[in-house]
Amino acid sequence: MTEYTLITGATSGIGRALAVEFAKRGNNLIIASRNLPKMRAAQKELQAKYSIKVIPVVSDLSQPTAPQKLYNYCHKNKLTVSVLVNNSGFGLKANLQVEQDLAECERLFQVNLHAVLQLSMLFGRAMKKRRRGYILNVASTAAFQPMPYAALYGASKAFVLALSEALHIELQDYGVGVTALCPGLTDTNFFQNGKPTVPGWLYKLVTPELAARRAVKALYQKKIYIIPYFQHWLIAQFSRFGTRKTIARIMRRLEKMRKKIRIL
Repeated sequence: MTEYTLITGATSGIGRALAVEFAKRGNNLIIASRNLPKMRAAQKELQAKYSIKVIPVVSDLSQPTAPQKLYNYCHKNKLTVSVLVNNSGFGLKANLQVEQDLAECERLFQVNLHAVLQLSMLFGRAMKKRRRGYILNVASTAAFQPMPYAALYGASKAFVLALSEALHIELQDYGVGVTALCPGLTDTNFFQNGKPTVPGWLYKLVTPELAARRAVKALYQKKIYIIPYFQHWLIAQFSRFGTRKTIARIMRRLEKMRKKIRIL
């Protein structure tokens, strides 16, 4: 039986780096995104370099029916997904939450929360039945504290982290590993308004390749979550040493220091 690793949002950034990392391990891939030309290019490159099967599937996870359709496609074509990577996600331009566009908020909710939940449930049930499998959900260090001016994004990643931690415990007796990847600032096209202005000594911008490499290692070790870089892990621990109100105020000040970026 041929098994596959399914990765959403695998055409760029951390998703693309994860595709390469799994390909290096000989995993056959199903890559899902909205951009068919980019998927075709990735398919050609990965198949040629790593001698694996790569199946592109056009899927717009901002549509409520997309997760079920993606699962149905795999089921109909008898594609056994042994590893699920919920990588797709996006943020909104830094602003007061009450001033955000409601339609964009709904779209973010669909991609960052609903799609992760649906895909984890649909493929998780099959893994539970087989008593083996892995789920990697991409959260963020934004999950560890309130995020003024990125309120919905931070809340969505807090949901992904909490969901993943609970699923990790629920499914561990069935041979299924669930890990949350919580990267800090990563050099991806997430920063559409310019690169981060935070000094490297304060908060280092890391590569998606480093995040992917450490994430895959943690997944197969069945860790509950992974922050790929120590400096990012250290800063994420600040929420343990102050009240939530104090931490929220600190995050507001940090946001004002870097107005041109969106926080991961």
